Amino acid sequence: MTNDNKVILFVDILGFAALTEAYPINIDLLKTCGRPLSPSLNIDKILAVSRNRLAHTFTSFHYSLAATLNLANMRHPLTAITFSDSAFIATTYAYEAVNIAIVLLHSLLPQKIPVRMGIAYGSFAALRFKSDIMSDGGDHAAQFLGTAIVRAHAAETCGIKGLRILLHPSLIPLFDDSRHNPGSTDGKNPIGYLECSEKERTNKIGVHHEIDYWHLKPTREADTWHAFQDMWNEAPQSVYEHYEATAEAINRMRIAQGHEPLNNLRRRTLPRASRNLGKNVSRRSRNYQ
Repeated sequence: MTNDNKVILFVDILGFAALTEAYPINIDLLKTCGRPLSPSLNIDKILAVSRNRLAHTFTSFHYSLAATLNLANMRHPLTAITFSDSAFIATTYAYEAVNIAIVLLHSLLPQKIPVRMGIAYGSFAALRFKSDIMSDGGDHAAQFLGTAIVRAHAAETCGIKGLRILLHPSLIPLFDDSRHNPGSTDGKNPIGYLECSEKERTNKIGVHHEIDYWHLKPTREADTWHAFQDMWNEAPQSVYEHYEATAEAINRMRIAQGHEPLNNLRRRTLPRASRNLGKNVSRRSRNYQ
């Protein structure tokens, strides 16, 4: 396979290690819930999933990821490498990776599944994938590498907290390229991104920007905000900083769209937008729904 430059999206579930330590692994439950239309998925198993956050998070993440990738694959080629609680997704152009990231985050947030993502540009090579399954074991391999892989992972783990789509510095120049950002030339639906907070921009990787993903129709916005606040309320105090950082980022996104600043990041309902603002946001968000 050739070694081409690609845009890489890396997505990772936050707090998955703690969930794995806290809940038992129920293989039968995981297998059944991985098939949402399975006749064996009865009310008892649905309730069991609701009580087992590990099962809910794992199965919902992979189901939403598969649905998002299937939709994206009908529009453009991609390479997806998924394992455990994370995935690398390679696309040709920046807007493709950005749209996948936004659609996936919009799907996961209402389900109360916290993720953070990093997007980068660079070399990428997928060399070999194999799976040799035996009755008492198996040999699985995914051999891939490249600077885009390293950079996307570095962006996600740069130290910036919260449920964010973080941009490696290698990606920023692409936003001036009409192939990677078609809306940059005609002014229609360009990729929306903004600066992280001043204190967050001191990270060693040089991540200064993130995707503005808070483009939602009013009903979906309300549901997503309520789910986010529920996650914050249910989280242990030791991880509150992730939710506070997320709320601050969403506030900056809303301000960039013309909303008034939120005085209380813990409020359960968001103030209604004016009619003109609502129309503008609706037009800008078309690509992300």
